[in-house]
Amino acid sequence: MKINSSPSLLKEVREEFSKTYPFLKIEFAKKAGETRHISPAQLVVVSDSSAERSDADPLPSAASQLLWDELAVSGDMTVSELEVLLQYQFGLPLQILRKSGNLWMETRMTRHWTLRQQNDHGADIAFS
Repeated sequence: MKINSSPSLLKEVREEFSKTYPFLKIEFAKKAGETRHISPAQLVVVSDSSAERSDADPLPSAASQLLWDELAVSGDMTVSELEVLLQYQFGLPLQILRKSGNLWMETRMTRHWTLRQQNDHGADIAFS
């Protein structure tokens, strides 16, 4: 089942993913049919200034249910697997980026690494 790729859901998916993997982020293309390599001009601009949700809220967000329950995203999944899965679900090309100091780097050369490995590598760079 394909999920409607509304801007608010894309934003929530990005935020939920970044809570679990703070040294990784998802960048979606603006529209379907864009090339595999996404230039900065083709990325969806999503503001990081959002209303805070209470941690005491017992109901999981739609993005949380989608990522962790329905799509079963886990630390053992590779970047390549996640990109294919999310591209299928949302119908939009995307990239997973890894934080490297103050920059966000493409993971094109390390797409075979797991999400956990990518995130740990970003943390190692940040704290070294």
